[in-house]
Amino acid sequence: MKKYELIFILRADASEADLENRVARVREILGMHDGEITQENHWGVRRLAYEIEYESRGNYMFLKFKSKGAAVNDLDKFLRLDDQVLRHLIVVDEEWDERNRVAIAKRRQNQKQDSAGASE
Repeated sequence: MKKYELIFILRADASEADLENRVARVREILGMHDGEITQENHWGVRRLAYEIEYESRGNYMFLKFKSKGAAVNDLDKFLRLDDQVLRHLIVVDEEWDERNRVAIAKRRQNQKQDSAGASE
């Protein structure tokens, strides 16, 4: 299972119940793919950097979750089709990025050793 981060922005006039309903739906989608939310952080209503659909403020929600890759497609579809969601972003957690960096460095080191062995 991979770790992911999800941020979505609801319209500022959306109620707390609307926000909780969306988080519950995210939980449901993750449950169908044997995933789970590991961290939930409501950032509240904030001013947007630029207007989105004539809105200058948005209600931010940040989630970290573990799941299989298929869940990301279902989450993306749900959030894209929801008219109360102004924007959303799903990214792989940074730990994966660190492991990837280590693997690339190791591969480069092996290539240097191979090229040094070939020149002898």
